[in-house]
Amino acid sequence: MPSFCGSCGAPMGDQAGFCGGCGARSSAAGHQQAPLPQARPPFAAPPPVAAGGSIVKIVLIAVGVLFVLGAIGVGGMYYTARRYVRMAEEATGVKAGDVIGSVREAARRSGKSASGVKRDGCLLLTKEEASAILEIEVIRTDGTPNEQESGEHCDFFVRPGTVEENAARVKASAEALKNAPQSEAKPNQIPPGAVDMNKNVARATIEAARNGEAPYFAFTVDRENGKLTLQAFKIADRLGGGDLVSGGPASAPLGVGDQAAIGMAESRLCVLKDRSAVTLDLTQVTNGRAKGIAVAKAILGRL
Repeated sequence: MPSFCGSCGAPMGDQAGFCGGCGARSSAAGHQQAPLPQARPPFAAPPPVAAGGSIVKIVLIAVGVLFVLGAIGVGGMYYTARRYVRMAEEATGVKAGDVIGSVREAARRSGKSASGVKRDGCLLLTKEEASAILEIEVIRTDGTPNEQESGEHCDFFVRPGTVEENAARVKASAEALKNAPQSEAKPNQIPPGAVDMNKNVARATIEAARNGEAPYFAFTVDRENGKLTLQAFKIADRLGGGDLVSGGPASAPLGVGDQAAIGMAESRLCVLKDRSAVTLDLTQVTNGRAKGIAVAKAILGRL
């Protein structure tokens, strides 16, 4: 059997004392058999890369985390939105579903019946009738569409009061409030005398600012989207604090139309009948609740 150098592994003869390759001294202990090379099995698969499995796991974990965070985010937005919707419903007393339904119905009707008919709202209430109900002489009316009221409406004008007349009205209403018998305060109610005094102040202020050219009373009519009009009226009044300050008990029925709502300090009145709504501006009208209901009844009878 051939021998090999124990230092460099070169083949050596049986009698050689020194390695011909590296010069190392040979010895019996140094003679070793050359290790046979280990044959690799044919078509052996390469060893798996440990890092590859880790990357896959990291990607899956990341996707899972993003999915969970996304679900939490969407869920959080949903529940946040729902919380604000509930807050708005509690503040206004109007259900979000009712408003959405009204908007959809309004859009449907507008798309089907955009007739473009312009009606003169003054045909629904003459100035003589208005004078009798409002207990003040109406000298002219105007139902022409304008920048403020492009739809069906009517403005009622009275003779402007002088500075002295307006001051006298304010003073008289203040004296009436002062001399009114004291009664126990009721929730959601302010004395009618205070409401009328504020309306006299409003009339004096408006007449001074508009040089007597502002209407004393006005109303608008929506013949198609009345439910939406009433819902918007309620929301605006509740958000404005109308339920906290009113001219009468908040629960007092108005007894007109299918539904009705009166604004803060009897400043406005909205009445729904079938699918039409009439909104009255009573900012300057004293005893606005009773007079507004009487006007609304007269108008609804002609729609």
